[in-house]
Amino acid sequence: MKSFKVIDLKIIQEQNFIVPEVLDGVIINLEEGEEPWIIEIVTSSHLSSVLTKLKDQQLDMMVTITRPTNTPAKFSATLMDIHDKEDKTSVIFKGAIVTHGPNYAENLLAYLVEKGYEGESLIKEFNVRMESKEDFEKEEE
Repeated sequence: MKSFKVIDLKIIQEQNFIVPEVLDGVIINLEEGEEPWIIEIVTSSHLSSVLTKLKDQQLDMMVTITRPTNTPAKFSATLMDIHDKEDKTSVIFKGAIVTHGPNYAENLLAYLVEKGYEGESLIKEFNVRMESKEDFEKEEE
C-alpha cells in the first residue's frame, strides 16, 4: 500500500470543472482490485451541497499529488461518502486511474487538425483537452 499527499482535485462535469479547495488530502493505492485508489480530501463546507448531489455517481477527476508542479492524473471514481464537520467537509472517493497511451498528445493533435481546428482555436482546444485528458476517440463513434 502506498499513500501520497493530494495537492489539487478537479471534478470534470461536461466541459467544466468543480474545483474544491483542498485544505488537506491523501490518496492511497491499495494495490489490488479494479478500483484500487482511495482519495480523501478536506475542503471548506461551502461546496457540501454540490458534492452531496454527486454522491454514489461515477466521476472523472484530475488529481495532482505530492507537488503542485506535478502533472495531474485522470481518475474515474465514485464519491463514496461526505462528512461535514464544523466549517469543513471530508470527501471520500474510490476509483481507478485512467491511463492513456504514450502518444496521447500527438493523437489528440492529429484528431483536432482532422476536425478542422487551426491557429489559435487549435491551441486553445488542445490545451483544454490536455488539461481534462478527455477521451476524444469516443466522439468518433
